[in-house]
Amino acid sequence: MSQWNGDKSRFHRERKQNILRRKRTKELLGVVKAADHQAGVSKKAASAAAPSEIRAHE
Repeated sequence: MSQWNGDKSRFHRERKQNILRRKRTKELLGVVKAADHQAGVSKKAASAAAPSEIRAHE
């Protein structure tokens, strides 16, 4: 059912859950991005370092 078919309480509950999930996800991604920025880690640097680390352990 949907909001228009009469199941308004479930629709509203699920809508609030979705909004909160998106908000928490956005905050989490912001924290991770800030931590990476403070550490000075970039995606290119991390991916370029990975193969050399693997070779060093062999």
